[in-house]
Amino acid sequence: MRYTDRFEYKYVLDLRTYLALKNKLKTFMDVDYHTRILPNKRYFVRSLYYDTYHYSHCRESEEGQYGRVKCRIRTYHHAIDKVDVISIEIKTKQGLSVIKYSELISKKEFLYFLEHKRFNKRTLVLDEFTRLVYEGHLEPKVIVEYEREGYIAKDGSAFRLTFDHDVRSANAQALFGDFTSVRPHHHAIVCEIKCGMERPAWLEQLVKDYGLKVIRNSKYVQAVQLFQPSLIY
Repeated sequence: MRYTDRFEYKYVLDLRTYLALKNKLKTFMDVDYHTRILPNKRYFVRSLYYDTYHYSHCRESEEGQYGRVKCRIRTYHHAIDKVDVISIEIKTKQGLSVIKYSELISKKEFLYFLEHKRFNKRTLVLDEFTRLVYEGHLEPKVIVEYEREGYIAKDGSAFRLTFDHDVRSANAQALFGDFTSVRPHHHAIVCEIKCGMERPAWLEQLVKDYGLKVIRNSKYVQAVQLFQPSLIY
């Protein structure tokens, strides 16, 4: 099981602000491994989100409910034949604090899950994901995908910053397929700061210098807004 407990701050940037901020980051941060090894310095992320028939998870997220939960399955490949592992994830949010539990499973284990609607092994995350899906009558709703550019602190501190480009989504009942309804969310770039309770002073200064304002920016809620606009008030 992988476990993270951190604060997340989200900002929406135009291209000019993104380029200026990225240039400033070079003094304090390095690109992460997954970003560094790719020719275009961005890696692909796709998540399949589960929700109830009436989209209760989406409504809770839109309303900012304390302790809300999201269930998703994540891949870093466009096609299943390229997959090595799949991430099964449960996220809960309490204000700006985000707790994520995740479990990596093999392609073979994922294919078993698709066929039998359950996992062929037991772990805390997989058991809880299964319980939430069956007790909550959750079903796959949409995929959200984008290209991510990740940075880590040069001083080795547990601090991470990402830029998400070309965020888009589609109605989907599966993680892989021919998604003909893919639609872009917006043309802005989403910046996410993931850290502990305290942020470094240099970052606080950059946020102030560029006038960045924390926003609620749930990619899942935006996806539902595109395809089920009547559900969001």
